[in-house]
Amino acid sequence: MRKDDSFNKASLTAQKTMALLKDRKIRTIPQNYTIWYEYLSEENPKIIEVVNRLMLERGKFSDEVAKEIFNEFFSFEKEGKELREANRLVQQSMQAVLREIQSSSNGLANYGEQLDNFADTADGLSLPDLQSTVRNVIAETKSMAEQSHQLNDSLKNASDEISALKLRLEQVESETLTDPLTGIANRKKFDTELRLATGNSKKSNSKLCLIMSDIDHFKNFNDEHGHVFGDQVLKLVAQTLDGGVKNNAVAARYGGEEFGIILPGTSLEHAAKLADSLRTSVSEKKLVKRNTGADVGRITMSFGVAQFSDGESIDDLIARADTALYQAKNAGRDQVKIDLPRLVRSA
Repeated sequence: MRKDDSFNKASLTAQKTMALLKDRKIRTIPQNYTIWYEYLSEENPKIIEVVNRLMLERGKFSDEVAKEIFNEFFSFEKEGKELREANRLVQQSMQAVLREIQSSSNGLANYGEQLDNFADTADGLSLPDLQSTVRNVIAETKSMAEQSHQLNDSLKNASDEISALKLRLEQVESETLTDPLTGIANRKKFDTELRLATGNSKKSNSKLCLIMSDIDHFKNFNDEHGHVFGDQVLKLVAQTLDGGVKNNAVAARYGGEEFGIILPGTSLEHAAKLADSLRTSVSEKKLVKRNTGADVGRITMSFGVAQFSDGESIDDLIARADTALYQAKNAGRDQVKIDLPRLVRSA
């Protein structure tokens, strides 16, 4: 696409976005504009799918929906700002230290010259001149000791500042890889870990399985008991799934009420057993409304399991696990279905 065509397309999309916000009476704030611009540009099918689904479930584009979508797709903005700020502070600390080192280096050169002059002329000095020169050397020596002390302080301060920045960046990284509602890994973390897991599986010729799961009739929780209660359901499910897997596995909120579990070094049989164990654990949780104490039933989930086949893409693996998931839903929900590896299915 030529530059002028690209510009015209972007300009038209921007106009459509503003018109849509006005027509639907959506607040014209950067967060909402970003979401709907991306939606109308049609360059990200996943965001179109999520917006359509949430609009269908929630009935309207609320601030809550906007926050959920923005956190899932655009959290990198915060990460970028934090990284730029951290980079600026690191450079600031380094510049201060370099100034101190330069100052000390100049001082050392002058000090060396004075010592050389003293050595060359000491023999021919009178007692008063020698005493005066010795006093100057002592003063310069004290000055250099003080400069050295200041340099050590500057280096220590810089080290402390950089350590604090390192901790801050680690916190930012953790936040951008964590779902803000449930506290478990988010979609970005899921994508990263699945890419690493498939790469390791190819290198080591080890088994890898993926579980995709979905809360059955989740819309009913929101419709009957409100979105706050629906959020509590999501949190409970997330904690149950995350607590039910081993350290090398990753449980993540894939989007909405769908969750993904990456299982390195796990056979299809064991992955299916784990999925059924998680299904049971979730269904055993008692749901009670906090304000009334009323029992509102139980949560059920459907699970789809697929084993990674060498040579297939990550999208194919996810699609196969998703296919098994929807087979479980179509078969009556609250169950586990397996998608067999390609070699087995084609045999």
